[in-house]
Amino acid sequence: MDGQYKLLIMAIPAQSSAMQSPSGSRALSAQQIEAYHRDGLLIIRQLFSADELEPLRQAYRQDPTINGHVYGMEDNNGRGHPFCTWTDLGDDIVGMIPRMARMIGITEALLGEPCYHWHSKFSVKTSSCKARVDWHQDFGSWYDDGVLFPHMLTVGIAVESANKANGCVQFVPGSQQMGRIDHPAGANGPKAFAARVERARRQLGVVHAEMDVGDAVFFHCNTLHGSGLNETDTQRVMIFSSYNAVSNAPFAGIRGDNKEGAYMGINDQERAYRPIVKLADDVLSNRSFRSAFSHSAFTEPNWNLSGDYCRAIKLNQ
Repeated sequence: MDGQYKLLIMAIPAQSSAMQSPSGSRALSAQQIEAYHRDGLLIIRQLFSADELEPLRQAYRQDPTINGHVYGMEDNNGRGHPFCTWTDLGDDIVGMIPRMARMIGITEALLGEPCYHWHSKFSVKTSSCKARVDWHQDFGSWYDDGVLFPHMLTVGIAVESANKANGCVQFVPGSQQMGRIDHPAGANGPKAFAARVERARRQLGVVHAEMDVGDAVFFHCNTLHGSGLNETDTQRVMIFSSYNAVSNAPFAGIRGDNKEGAYMGINDQERAYRPIVKLADDVLSNRSFRSAFSHSAFTEPNWNLSGDYCRAIKLNQ
């Protein structure tokens, strides 16, 4: 990467007692926590083993429509890349991963307080995908959901390998320290945002989060990120699970016009605090799931938004 930051990328040994918390889940070092707060992201190698994720990989390869719930998330050029979301967590692999002890333990160590599940999503770059994920902050839309503080983060897990060629996620390290970047109204609004992002990229550099199967990246809700085109004949498949601090649950009556998130069709009840039941870290290795993705309720997108909003696009599967 270019810029002034040196990204800390660490592996957490699965059997190392020095890296285990009292509950048996993985723990972070003080160095890793410090690096996350400096850079706004932390890559952890082999948070999941390839064997743990293999049933999910096989299920996706057999049904890339994910039971018909995949749709396109529109980029600035009107193209969509395959995408789907869920907030309710069922007894399948995609419902268990966000509740596993290693996910919750690391998230709460980085947030510094208890958390709950905000939403999860598949983000897919097929070999035929011609869409980008434009540069953005997650908090830009979540703020409009009624939260007060950016005490939120996302975990991106590589279900298939991610690299520069197939459109891995890119980050501007340290950009979370810029705070929430406004999207000014009017014709010049997108240009002003793009200019600020470009200046941040020149000054801070860009990290390409290249990851093997099972690697994960934890990133702050204000860290600028996006992804490029898939220029290969392979597919890039990731699961992103987002979390909010319990103390930061949305307040009624202060919601804004969520132009970035409205298309996902998530309602106020799904954003509200709901206790998360932590699962043991062996639920995947013990095959304790009922299916790969057939027992979680996926969210139906809002198809009828105006051109002022980010829109869902129907895909030919």
